[in-house]
Parts: sequence; C-alpha cells; structure tokens
Amino acid sequence: MARPRLLVVDDEPSTADTIGHYLGADADVVSAPGGDDGIRAAIEAETAGRPFDVVLLDYYMPDTGGVEVLREMNQRGVDARVIIMSGREPGDVAVEAMRLGAFDFISKPLSRAELRLRVERAMRDRRSAAVTDPSKRRPRKSDVIIGGGGWIKGLYERIAMVAPTDVTVAISGESGTGKELVARTVHNLSPRYESPFVVVNCAAIPESLLEDELFGHVKGAFTDATRDREGLFAAADGGTLFLDEIGEMMPALQAKLLRVLQSQEFRRIGDDHDMRVDVRVITATNRDLEKAVAAGTFRQDLYYRINVFPLHLPPLRERREDIALLAHHFLLKHRPKVGKRVEGFTPTALAKLSAYDFPGNVRELENKVHHALVMAQGTQITPEDIAVSGPSTGPGPRIDLARPFRDLKQEMIEGFERDYVEELLRVHHGNLAAAARQAGMDRKNLWAMAKKYGFDLDGFRSPRDNGGEAMAPRPRS
Repeated sequence: MARPRLLVVDDEPSTADTIGHYLGADADVVSAPGGDDGIRAAIEAETAGRPFDVVLLDYYMPDTGGVEVLREMNQRGVDARVIIMSGREPGDVAVEAMRLGAFDFISKPLSRAELRLRVERAMRDRRSAAVTDPSKRRPRKSDVIIGGGGWIKGLYERIAMVAPTDVTVAISGESGTGKELVARTVHNLSPRYESPFVVVNCAAIPESLLEDELFGHVKGAFTDATRDREGLFAAADGGTLFLDEIGEMMPALQAKLLRVLQSQEFRRIGDDHDMRVDVRVITATNRDLEKAVAAGTFRQDLYYRINVFPLHLPPLRERREDIALLAHHFLLKHRPKVGKRVEGFTPTALAKLSAYDFPGNVRELENKVHHALVMAQGTQITPEDIAVSGPSTGPGPRIDLARPFRDLKQEMIEGFERDYVEELLRVHHGNLAAAARQAGMDRKNLWAMAKKYGFDLDGFRSPRDNGGEAMAPRPRS
C-alpha cells in the first residue's frame, strides 16, 4: 500500500517541519507556504492522478485564509480530508471549520499523539469511503471528541498509548460525559477498527436477561429457547465489546465475566462446551467502583482486571470553555431536523449556557440546543429560546476559581469586544469608517475584529441603505 500523501498549508514553515518530524516515515509530507499555493498544489495533485489524502490547513494566513481555501477546495472537488489547524480561539475556529465541512480540527501547539491519531482517523475514513459492506463499520465524522481545552490533548495522549494494544480500558465519568464516544475512538484507532464494535448497557437490561444477552444459549436450554442464540461476546469476535455501566452488573454475572477476561472462553447457557473468542473489552461506569468493592457489591478481582488502563472524563461544568463549541456542533447536527436556517447564538445566549452547571453534562447540552432550535424565531438563538434554570441576567456567571485567571480574563475581554463591536456597528448602520472614527481605532483593526466575531456588515445596513427592509446582524456560526 502506498504511503499516504499529506499537504500542509501554513505560512509558518516550522509547522510542516514539525508535522514531518512527528509523522516520520509514515507519510509523504508536502508543504505550501500560503493559501493560494495550497489550492494550486491540491488541484495539480488531483489533475495528475496523485491526490492528497489529508490536508492540514492553517486557519489564519495573511493572503488567503483557511476559510477561503476550504471553500475553494470544496468547489474544485478536492477529495482530501481537511483538518483545520489554529493556535487562536479554538472554539470559534472549530465551529467555522465544522460549518464549512472540514473533517476535523486540531489546536496548536501540535501534540505528536493527537496529530498522529487525527491523521490516522482521517486516513481510515478516506480508505473505507468506498466500502459498501454495511457490516464493516467505518469511523463516522460525528465520532470526533470535541473540545478545545488542554484536557483534550491529555486524553489523546493516553488514547494513543492504549489504542494499538489489546489492554482493557476502564472509562469513568458522570452520566452524559461521552464515555461511549471515547470507547468508539479507542476502537476506531485500534487494529480492530474494521471489526464489530458492540455496545451493551448493563443498566438497561434486566439481570435475568443480561447473561443470555452476553453469552447466548443453545436450543432447549430453557422453556422459550426454541433455537440456538448467539450472544454479544460471539457477535464482537475480532472486535471490541463495550460494557457500559458495568457497576450495575450483579456479582454472580461478574464471576462469569471475569472468566472470559482471563481465558477468552465462555459457555452459552445450556451448552456442554466452551466457546473461544478474540474480544477486546472496554468498560465504563459513573459509579465509584472502589467504594463498590469496599461495600462488597463489586468483585475486587474483576475490578483489578478491568481497571488496567483508566481514562477519566471531566464533567462539563469543569470544562466550560468547550460549551460554545459543543453548542454549535449540536446546532449543526440538529438544524436539518427542524427545517430552520439558524446560524448561531447571540453572545448573551452563549453566556447563559456557559453559566449553567449541566448536571446531565454533554447529553443535556445537546437536548437544550435541540429544544432551542425548535423555539428560535430568527437566525440567532437568544436567551429566551434556552430552557435552563437560573437567571439569564444579573451580575453574570459566578467565577469558576478552578480555572486559570488568564482564561477567565480572556473570556471577559472577548465578551466585551463582541458586544462593543456589535453595538458600534449597529449605531453606524455598518459604516466601518464612521464606526472606526468614533471608536478611535484603525479601520483595518475594526474590520478584523468584526470578522473575528463573524459580523456581516450588510446586516447592519439601514432600510435606506439596503433599498428595503432592514436586516438583523448575522454573525456567522
């Protein structure tokens, strides 16, 4: 198989050098020093019959920015998987990248593990795009772990360590934090990615049926056993079995699970012979299993067997910087279902979401965004559309002392900038020169700030300027 071809489009030459160093002999890396050069290189490669597999595209470039490059590549039929790179405002950049159809996003400075895993994921998606066999599940674009904080890089570092192995992974975290998504990521980045990924929710299946679900039975094993039945361990042979909420499993069944993990053998209900399988097991729980072991409700030997490589997912209230990015992701996901052209959120709407604790975590956020889409009357989701408890106005969200001072300060500054520029442009009906004079700013700087926050100057024009009905400002999502 030919080595994958990567195109790095970045005005900083050191980026291509770093990527080449990180990927080593695993890929042919070609660099382009700017957006126009990147477009030309991608089109020439397509024409020559040697297209690039993955394009790593910088978002901010002086000549032609990442947005324009991505649009042009889409229009010219470039089939490469595009991964947007940025060292500034990862949330806003990732939102724009997703909206324009980028395959993935990675923040700078680049991490070796995260880079390798995201490129590998893009390569596998491209290689399997022509596979028509539905039994071979290819990685989905929606299976990307979304977040712009440092915890994402740490998580990818640990996934990079464990994904290529057959080690049992134990994922912990509150309900709704994305444990199944992480399990799918481990599977999709493992050598088993073309084999089944089977999910079992141990809390959703009655205790009397869970053993049959996992191991199956033979005909005549009990009254209703009119035929042999394959269990989920057999269905996952060669692939991965994800045992969600394993803390809810009863002790009697825990002993049988322990045997499978130790020997890769199990016996169907009513059978006289053992069956052997090759299955990787990933578990997840929202319970404290150490306390369950101490209380005698979870076997200690099974705990040590499954907890070989733990991964912990923080609740959403501990990574509020990801709320805006996740909210836009869910807006794009559910917008087609409601049939509305909602482009994004007002600043006060995002502030309301960010101030809420989300006890249901990411799952609850998705629910709230879906509800807000249904309620929205315009092109922007407003605070009134968002059904979360607590006041939407007042002194503002409480200070999260667990977060660094610099991050909190930057959020406050950006919030002020966004509101100031919006009001300034509204007062001057989108007249950039007049707005810049009042603000005492250079016109180019004000234009850059308006572009940064996605404001369309035409949206501020008066009815006279537009020759018709005035339009509301339309920040780009």
